[in-house]
Amino acid sequence: MLRMIWIILHLNLVLALALTFQAARSSPSDDDHGHGHGRGLSFDHHHYHDHDHDNTTTNTTNAAHHSPPLTARTGPADPVSQLLAIAPSSNTCANAPFPSECTVTTASLAQIIIGSFASHNVSTAPEQAALLSWMAFESGEWKYNRNHFPAPGRPGQGTRVMMMPNYVAEFARSFKELADGDELGGTTTGSGDPDQVLDLVSADKYSFAAAAWYYDTHCTPEVKEGVQTGGEQGWEEFVTVCVGTTVTEGRRGYWVKACEALNIVVPVPVVVVVE
Repeated sequence: MLRMIWIILHLNLVLALALTFQAARSSPSDDDHGHGHGRGLSFDHHHYHDHDHDNTTTNTTNAAHHSPPLTARTGPADPVSQLLAIAPSSNTCANAPFPSECTVTTASLAQIIIGSFASHNVSTAPEQAALLSWMAFESGEWKYNRNHFPAPGRPGQGTRVMMMPNYVAEFARSFKELADGDELGGTTTGSGDPDQVLDLVSADKYSFAAAAWYYDTHCTPEVKEGVQTGGEQGWEEFVTVCVGTTVTEGRRGYWVKACEALNIVVPVPVVVVVE
């Protein structure tokens, strides 16, 4: 009994210290964005798996919300280092399964992503972390631009977030220079070969902008508000309600790395063993 009381008191102390630290971080500063959760992905004046690919965007039951104590992380300051912290293998395309689909993290790539965030008003660090982790997971850290699993893959499914063909066609239509292409055939879904429609948006300037476009156009205000709070529950609802897939340890791992890279306070599970 005394051991149980000691454990409870200890956990309460840890939680109190964590909440005190979080409150201290809530005051605005030059590096804070939106709700004060992290600094986000941006240029300053010194710097310029195989997995599920199940982006059906159908509603599913929300995963349970966990509320462990919080701890502070300090991430890198420049955007290239931030991207590499999230997707460390993106420093090279050596041994990439599909070399033509692989992209290396560079300042130019960071600028494309930052530009897409600006165009679609993805202005808070928690929102950016959600989208960056989504991209890193779905693309195998920028190694894949098309769905290949199970082989040979679903025709027309791709971009760095593996959107379904109907969303790929809608995304392509959002660009004036692509909207009148023969591949789209004058319909929302495209009347031609879905792989040819995907080809239209396979360049980095399009494929790395798909996450921000989808979030802007297909996530509800309620989901966005939840993501902006920076908590795990909001991120889980983004995955289950807006992306339309399940929360897995792989997805959560990338989200935690993205939060750390953008200097967002992230939850750390506490395991208590009671004898």
